[in-house]
Amino acid sequence: MVAIRSSKSLQLFFFLLVYGLSHALVDASCAFFVMGVIDVQNDLWLHIIIYNVLAFGFQLPFGLWLDSYSHPKIAAILGLLFIVGAFVFLSTPILAVLFAGVGNALFHVGGGQIALNIDSQKAIYSGIFVAPGGIGLALGIYLAVYQVVFNLLLFPILLILMIGVLLITKVPTFSITKVSKHAINYVLLIILFLVLSISIRSLIGMTLVFPWKSNLYLLILLTLSIALGKVMGGILADRFGWLKTGLSGLLLAAPLLAFGASYPVLGIFGIFVFNFTMPITLVAISNALPGRAGFSFGITTMALLLGTIPTYTHSIGWITNNWVVFTFILLAAVFLYIGLQALLNNKKATV
Repeated sequence: MVAIRSSKSLQLFFFLLVYGLSHALVDASCAFFVMGVIDVQNDLWLHIIIYNVLAFGFQLPFGLWLDSYSHPKIAAILGLLFIVGAFVFLSTPILAVLFAGVGNALFHVGGGQIALNIDSQKAIYSGIFVAPGGIGLALGIYLAVYQVVFNLLLFPILLILMIGVLLITKVPTFSITKVSKHAINYVLLIILFLVLSISIRSLIGMTLVFPWKSNLYLLILLTLSIALGKVMGGILADRFGWLKTGLSGLLLAAPLLAFGASYPVLGIFGIFVFNFTMPITLVAISNALPGRAGFSFGITTMALLLGTIPTYTHSIGWITNNWVVFTFILLAAVFLYIGLQALLNNKKATV
């Protein structure tokens, strides 16, 4: 029995390591590709918007497809292949962006569905899977912005090597909790308020101003704090409860990010606790839609996309006001509380 548990733990560790590293590689490749490789001249902003719509928006239909046919590993591998294809079609920017966006979406829903289904009652696994993406994204943007020169074949080669690793990586066994057919139907309420909370956090995350980010070392610490916040949020949520952890993170983050973002220590700690809620909202929506992990993952990314829409306009300066940031984060906490409380009521109704 001990040997079996040890084998399962090793398999789970290897899965999280491989898919976490793959996530970092995928986001680094796509960010570097879109911002630093394709030649779009004055249309860069348009291509970034198209890429984001594909990468985030397509996870919803892809998630529905995966829930029906249940081949998440194949989806993740196809995602890596599509991103390799993006480098192949460099001479046709719009086609290359399409390949990158679709590839990113396929990988995320594939890996995300597996992470959510490892244990549908735990937030830690989705937190570990998602966390490296932020590091990869920051690395890709850094390479693009500072025009770091290296062989463009590097990313495609790494992606192809990672495909080989994914092929030999076993998918962990699942433990999905089903909800009684007679449960009180709070599903729409749960999803609505959790989506609102996610979208507000996305908007704040996109518009926060950290004047000290020009310092490379502080930028690295900021990026790591985002990733570690997602992992720690999952750990604390499984230990102390989703509601307590999520609300504590947002309530702590509100004053720190609203009034302390100009100070590195306060800003870094603020963004750390701000990210506690990411794995919580993800696993909560998955619990509201049992057996629909792919669709649930897609809902959260669609919520992130919705939160970025205001940033595409030229009249969002007011969002960076200290009191607006403070109020919005508190509002995200209120929506989180309503959504999670509705989920808890739904669970009680099944007992």
